[in-house]
Amino acid sequence: MIDYSKKLYDTVRLADMNKLGVQLGAACIDARVPVQIVAKWVGVSRQGVYNWFTGLNEVAQKHQAKVVKITSTLLRALDDGKLPAEDLGTTLAIVQQYRKEAK
Repeated sequence: MIDYSKKLYDTVRLADMNKLGVQLGAACIDARVPVQIVAKWVGVSRQGVYNWFTGLNEVAQKHQAKVVKITSTLLRALDDGKLPAEDLGTTLAIVQQYRKEAK
């Protein structure tokens, strides 16, 4: 399963938690969801996601709704103790289940 670097972990934890991208970063780190998966979900580059996570860049208006949805989905699954999961396949299945329940 994915483990983020200590440097990224520390950077996200010290960043401004009022920023949407930093909130997403914290949720992804806790849920152990890889950056490349988030980049695919949102339709941006991995570097763009890293820049959001660290607060370097703001999430563009056109991506904000997706980012809010992903963040809230991850947080609900974390709160319920479903994430982090044992492997990526299980993680993706759990996220998909929570997304369906939110509709």
